[in-house]
Amino acid sequence: MSASLPARCAGILIPLFALRAPGDYGRGDIGGLRGFAELALATGHRLIQLLPIDETAPGEASPYSAMSLMAIDPSYIAIDPAGDDADPAIAGGGRSSGSVDLRRLRELKERRLEAALRRCQSAENDGEREAFAAFKAAEASWLDSYALFRALKERCEEREWSKWPAPLSRHEAEGVGAAARELAARIETLRYFQFVAHRQWNATRAALRSRGVYLGGDLAFSAARDSVEVWANQEMYDLTRAVGAPPDAFSPTGQRWGLPMPNWRRMRADGFRLLRERIRHARKLYDVLRIDHVVGLFRTYAYPCDGEGEGAFDPADEAEQRAQGREILGIILEEAGPMRLIAEDLGVIPGFVREVMAEMGIPGYKVPRWERDYSAADEPFIEPHSYPMQAVVTTGTHDTETLAEWWEAAGKDERAAFLSALHIGGEASAARAQLDEATREAILEEVYRSPAQLALTPIQDLFGWRERINVPGTIGAANWSWRLPFDPGEALRDPAWQARLKRIRAISERTGRFASSAG
Repeated sequence: MSASLPARCAGILIPLFALRAPGDYGRGDIGGLRGFAELALATGHRLIQLLPIDETAPGEASPYSAMSLMAIDPSYIAIDPAGDDADPAIAGGGRSSGSVDLRRLRELKERRLEAALRRCQSAENDGEREAFAAFKAAEASWLDSYALFRALKERCEEREWSKWPAPLSRHEAEGVGAAARELAARIETLRYFQFVAHRQWNATRAALRSRGVYLGGDLAFSAARDSVEVWANQEMYDLTRAVGAPPDAFSPTGQRWGLPMPNWRRMRADGFRLLRERIRHARKLYDVLRIDHVVGLFRTYAYPCDGEGEGAFDPADEAEQRAQGREILGIILEEAGPMRLIAEDLGVIPGFVREVMAEMGIPGYKVPRWERDYSAADEPFIEPHSYPMQAVVTTGTHDTETLAEWWEAAGKDERAAFLSALHIGGEASAARAQLDEATREAILEEVYRSPAQLALTPIQDLFGWRERINVPGTIGAANWSWRLPFDPGEALRDPAWQARLKRIRAISERTGRFASSAG
């Protein structure tokens, strides 16, 4: 078994919810990782890079708006579907179509898990009970508050914690203690869900490591305002303001994400306790950790929650921004241990952010279709062979249009200039309105040939699909619901797919990103 992810390698970006496996309930789960790992190996990739798997509120699809930053969403627990064919949660072809009612799915899985808890508590399950007790003791620092918060949300009909009766809404010790006693049975059940989720995760991670496949996680910038972290640590946030992004070329009016504004002064006085706890917890789950919205750690843009007034950066001074970013990244590095760190630094990023990242050895992103020399009159694309080793080269992210979409929207001249920068000839290829397979694979090969140590490709760009994971600034059923269009096991057995997979694997091998002996 490989001791760690090879320095030069390739990975596939895919959300956990997008996986597909026999017997799932219409949404990807932990059980789907093993089959997908075999597909990753067949294409010469050793890293599976996921989006956050944190638990979200019922009905919330975005993994970047979590109800808990420590809990694994119970909907990701793999459950044997035997006997559930008639359940409304999976009726109407949910298993094959990807259209599934998340509330009903969660209810169904929780019913099955409640039955498992009863078996765990029986006299015949001494080993299970001991393992559960050990998990509760090891994870008590976050597990107890999380389970109480979830139980209170249910009792209060899922209302935001700010609308709970006092003293619960103020997280006063007396009221919290009384609620914990009243809801003890439900709290124990919710703890058990997390025990099962983490046990499945750990077993799956070990199985993947034995095959030389590694897991990447995503450190979301913040929990949702309506989350256990904010409820239990209200003094660590400025709840009169909400995090977003300033106006820019992509969004003239800016973006309002609704995330709670960190009170950086108080978090610093507290030794950045919450951040340290998050990184230590992530270290138990992942081999690689992506820091989302890294610029927000240097300077956080926030708007007044009442909608009045303009947004502003905190801190406002550049010297303070630089110092804060260095301080916080230093803490993440300190707590990360053996995890490899990468950071999302796309968009309008001050130069000092990338300077600090480079000094600290944290790779940022290089997206070839955005890497241009804007100081030159014709703004030529920058050749990938000039990228630094300390970088993540990628064709896109979960928030960007796919490579196929970009190709169709770009004009012939832009496509030709792009291919030229990648040393891919052919006027005929640039003239085609749609990205053909041969050209896409040639693009992948040149991208993978760059010096950047990690090449990370969204699954859509690996196979030329157009469907997106998310369109920022929009709300709709298409966001956060895409699923892999095939079962990886079936693709591995299909001769036509086998040929495609071998071609992609050959790209990884030729560019020094995969050696079968490494696993």
